[in-house]
Amino acid sequence: MTDADFDFQRIFQLTTAPHAVLDADFRILLVNDAYCASVGVGRETLIGAHLLELFPGDEERQALVSNAFLTALSGQVASLKELHYAISDPTDPAAPKQDMWWTLDCIPMPPHPTHGPVFLVRVENVTEEVQARGKRDLFASELQHRIGNVLTLVQIIARKTAQSSEDLNAFRATYESRIRALGKTHAFLSGTNWDGMTVRQVLEQQIQSELIDRVDAIQISGPDWRMSVLHAQTFAMAVHELISNAMEHGALATATGKVEITWDRPQDGSHNFVWKESGVSGLVAPDETGFGMQMLTKLLPGQLGGKAVCAFTPTGFHYMLVVPEDVIVPVGQ
Repeated sequence: MTDADFDFQRIFQLTTAPHAVLDADFRILLVNDAYCASVGVGRETLIGAHLLELFPGDEERQALVSNAFLTALSGQVASLKELHYAISDPTDPAAPKQDMWWTLDCIPMPPHPTHGPVFLVRVENVTEEVQARGKRDLFASELQHRIGNVLTLVQIIARKTAQSSEDLNAFRATYESRIRALGKTHAFLSGTNWDGMTVRQVLEQQIQSELIDRVDAIQISGPDWRMSVLHAQTFAMAVHELISNAMEHGALATATGKVEITWDRPQDGSHNFVWKESGVSGLVAPDETGFGMQMLTKLLPGQLGGKAVCAFTPTGFHYMLVVPEDVIVPVGQ
């Protein structure tokens, strides 16, 4: 059997990888079915078309492709890795183009008796690989950012807890409680809630983690708002401090005390979070400001770009946090 006995076009069409044969003017002479399917364009449109005109791009990209074609025409193999092209949907011309990435291998061929110098272009759609790598890189960057935020919070918690603790035992008990609260929020955000938490989720998680005996004394009311990861972590720590204080000195330490938690949006576009305790008798402000109050009045409003107001009324502790509109968004947006 000689080379002439092979039916080149039949073999060419059976090839599963997308291939096209181009002439010296970069016009398409032959394409296989896999090529048509890959670019989403029919054979009748491709044959005779100038490839760079059929798939236009910016000057830099067109120059890269042209140089690769010329290299193949000179007798050398040329390759282009992960070349970006936006391809239209042939079934819906009005639809926006889809970002796609391609690897091109330009391979020299013997001159054709009629068409003269020709070369083969082998195409591979590597869009899934490129997008998967982009997602992995984004995930790694986000994970590194989150770990950095958590470590910063841990350092602040350790330093501030140490400053307000009377001895090592007191430090250890308070520090471990705060780290557990932070850890639960971090674990929640590392699961299926990668994009953040709602205000209600933060509150319910912290209430459950504290094993409060008088859960029925807490009333929660507010719309379905979501907070970013960074804001949710700090907000969770603030809620932990509110609950701990209420259990030790406030409404949750008495049989008649109650806590009302609400959040809403006034007409000025900001968002309000209100913690209001009642049923306490003779409450007075502490002589010293510990980590909890610093978290509520400085760290949390500072990170969220808002402001906080608190008051030790005779019947219970009141706290209000006001944050800008862009800090919290309705779920679904």
